[in-house]
Amino acid sequence: MDALNDIPVQRRPRGAQLTGERILGRVVVVAMNIFLFFFALTAIFPPIWMIYNSLKSSDEFSLSILALPRQPSLYNYEEIFRTAKVYIALANSLYNAVVATAGIIALAFVIGYFLARYQFRGRGIVYGFFLFGLLVPIYGLMVPVFIQFKSIGMLNNHFTLLGPYIAFGLSQAIFLIEGYIRSVPPEIEEAAYVDGASVPDLLLRVVFPICRPIIATAALLAFLATWNEFAFALILLSDDALKTIPLWLNTFQGERTVNYTGLMAALTVASIPVITIYLFFREKIIQGFVAGALKG
Repeated sequence: MDALNDIPVQRRPRGAQLTGERILGRVVVVAMNIFLFFFALTAIFPPIWMIYNSLKSSDEFSLSILALPRQPSLYNYEEIFRTAKVYIALANSLYNAVVATAGIIALAFVIGYFLARYQFRGRGIVYGFFLFGLLVPIYGLMVPVFIQFKSIGMLNNHFTLLGPYIAFGLSQAIFLIEGYIRSVPPEIEEAAYVDGASVPDLLLRVVFPICRPIIATAALLAFLATWNEFAFALILLSDDALKTIPLWLNTFQGERTVNYTGLMAALTVASIPVITIYLFFREKIIQGFVAGALKG
């Protein structure tokens, strides 16, 4: 036993152990950054590819879809803005998206608040009704909606798309806002009640400013959904003066050919309003996502 105790034990120096851990940590960080770089590249490359291909001619695009344009030209954009159809489509889409988004947010904010703060008879039925709205496939209702709108004479009007857009976007906005309001301490509202605030004052001056991040997130999702919607606009509208951007984009596709470079330019023009709105409200949108993740 004494002889065994006399054998020296070789131990790894503490400094070497820390150095190995640091190297391993740096390798992991570098690997994660490389993965995130390529992941971000998959999201950034498609719009860049779309933009520089919109500067090509059809012949140059047919030679190579990945190469940069040899002689960049704005011919496709000039052709788009030479006619009034693009302006009409932009105005129609903007009108539908703005009005539908405002209606969705107004209704969802009030309904979400009362679902989050009040216990009343039939609350479970109301909650389940809007939950069912998330489960029903929207495009499975195309035929019933078309038949109903045709029977009451609501086809080809400026307000034709507003009803379906608000109805189909309401459930998602309600659950986002209701979950956010539920996480807000009710003592804030009780203090406002004590100070003599009415229910409208409470909603507009107290609760609404608190909910601005999640409202911005819900508004952006609703705007994107209505701006990009194609199927209901296709079956409910046939008048060229009422067609929206997705329907206008369909005009670049012929029976046997597709004007790809013109379509790229049109897609670039169609994406400008969405990108502009996101740039203006990106901070509120990010706050809404972060708050929803932390409070959920």
